[in-house]
Amino acid sequence: MHPGGRYPGLRVAAFLAAIFIPAGITTAFLPLWLADRGLSAAGIGQVLGISTFGRLLATPGWGRLADRFGGRRAVLAAAAALAMLASLAFLPAQGFAVLLLATVAQGASASALMPVADALTLALAREGRLEYGRVRAVGSTAFMGATAAGGWLVDRLGVRVLPLLLAAGYGAAAALARLLPEPQAAPHAGHGRGGTRLLAYRPFLLTLAASALIQGGHAAYYGLASLHWRRHGLSDTMIGLLWAEGVVSEIALFFWGRRLAERLGPAGLTALAASAAMLRWTVTGLTTALPALLAVQVLHGATYGMQHLSAMLMLSRTVAPERAATAQTLHATLGSSVPTGLLIWATGSLYDGSGAVFLAMALLGALALPLVSGLHRAWVRHA
Repeated sequence: MHPGGRYPGLRVAAFLAAIFIPAGITTAFLPLWLADRGLSAAGIGQVLGISTFGRLLATPGWGRLADRFGGRRAVLAAAAALAMLASLAFLPAQGFAVLLLATVAQGASASALMPVADALTLALAREGRLEYGRVRAVGSTAFMGATAAGGWLVDRLGVRVLPLLLAAGYGAAAALARLLPEPQAAPHAGHGRGGTRLLAYRPFLLTLAASALIQGGHAAYYGLASLHWRRHGLSDTMIGLLWAEGVVSEIALFFWGRRLAERLGPAGLTALAASAAMLRWTVTGLTTALPALLAVQVLHGATYGMQHLSAMLMLSRTVAPERAATAQTLHATLGSSVPTGLLIWATGSLYDGSGAVFLAMALLGALALPLVSGLHRAWVRHA
């Protein structure tokens, strides 16, 4: 029997939990750790932005490796092990240049994990061996727990504990990757599109554009929200809980939203995600009052979760299985990493203590709405 043949959903869920724990800690607390090492808001934006471009170079290569050799477990194990080593390199890091190199190395190594795992999970879902949304919800739950527990640990032990938490998560992922199942169905050769052909493929381009605007619109949130909220008097524990609250709605969508996603389709999901982004980032930009933040953080399930499901539905239907990992890594790079990196850099440089940068993110949501009709036509055409 294949070493990952039994209980595929449980094995994939355990691996996703392992990679989402360091992802949650990084997203919520890496800016605080960099600030603790002496970087300014502009310096943090530069480090996070350049790190994102490191992902641009690394992520598609991971996807090509996974598709070429057909062994996604090996790619995931190697990437997780490298991310663990890079996280340990944070411990002695001091000074802008060294912090930049360590952050780029960690980001490039970890960049394979989510898109290649998504490609694997979607392939198993097509075979009926698991349900994508419910397995993915486990990862989101781990993300939520990591942000909440991370805030508690940072309050009590200091932000210097972050590298050890990251290394532990990635080390567990490297071990669990060896137990992952592989899809049983062989790809249908001759129907795939290479990376360059994907970039000329209209359904893929529409998906990229929608994700770039909506997921990229989280840049100020990822790069500055923790600093902004701390500056306006919120504790690290409350910051962690705000991050966790947002993920609760994402978990609910992934766990119970299958029928909603099937009914709305990619176009409807993107329309709701864009509309929610306009509301969420407008409120976040105008106030730091805790009741208002608690009210709009629940929209993370729409701004992140609905657009993620929209993209997964489009890629699963319109891209052949033998190019799935390439499509996922290109989407992660061009639909998320590049726009997010550009916008993190820009917002970090422009941040002045006010919420103006969040208002700019609301505008990106509005720009995504005209793409909805094209997504609907592409979805119907490939039915």
